[in-house]
Amino acid sequence: MAQQILAVIPARGGSVRVPRKNIKLLNGKPLIAYAIEAAKKSKTVNRIIVSTDDNEIKDIALQYGAEVPFERPANISEDVPTEDVVLHAIEWLEKKESYFPDIVVCLEPPVPFRKAEHIDRCVRAILSDNSIDSAITVTNVKGMRPEWMVRIKKENLIEPYTDYFTKHGDALLKFPASQDFEPLYKTIGVVFSCRVDALRKYKSLVGVKCAAVEIDTSEAFDLDYPEDFEMCELLMKKSHG
Repeated sequence: MAQQILAVIPARGGSVRVPRKNIKLLNGKPLIAYAIEAAKKSKTVNRIIVSTDDNEIKDIALQYGAEVPFERPANISEDVPTEDVVLHAIEWLEKKESYFPDIVVCLEPPVPFRKAEHIDRCVRAILSDNSIDSAITVTNVKGMRPEWMVRIKKENLIEPYTDYFTKHGDALLKFPASQDFEPLYKTIGVVFSCRVDALRKYKSLVGVKCAAVEIDTSEAFDLDYPEDFEMCELLMKKSHG
């Protein structure tokens, strides 16, 4: 029997920094539309659900081809862990529709450069190995590294954050060359994917055996502030010539 892969797009009506962020127009299209379109182009996702407490978001989600089978309860429509929203959607579908997904993919709307291939790579990372319980997108950290970081102690004196600066317990300002560093990666919420059993067990979209799916930093642009929308539109227009 084919695996059931459910995409859940959390999209509450309220937002702190950008009013009505999830449906704010970005390059002429509501922000949530980018998440829905990426999920629709995915070769692994079977079903796309938007979890929202807002009628306008519901109408737009339906217009772009997602399902909105329920209204998100008020108690999980504020600042709550995303896992609570995803678990509610799964439990509602199981109880009301006898629909039992094997893997859930969480796609938060503020990442407009997300691609269907990012989703598929995460899902296939789980499907390819029964011991893998989750997969998440990451980017390589090439800029600010912990090896160059210091703490500031009393009397405004520095203390190394890592042992790169230290010799015999003393801090020495001898900066290491970046090519000597081991590769480090930053987790990026472009795609969270998880076996439903693991999500229930750990109450987390990141399990104990989580695969990394590396994507380019340019694809991980996250919209948090009003000025981010302006920057993103410029990038979109530049990328399309």
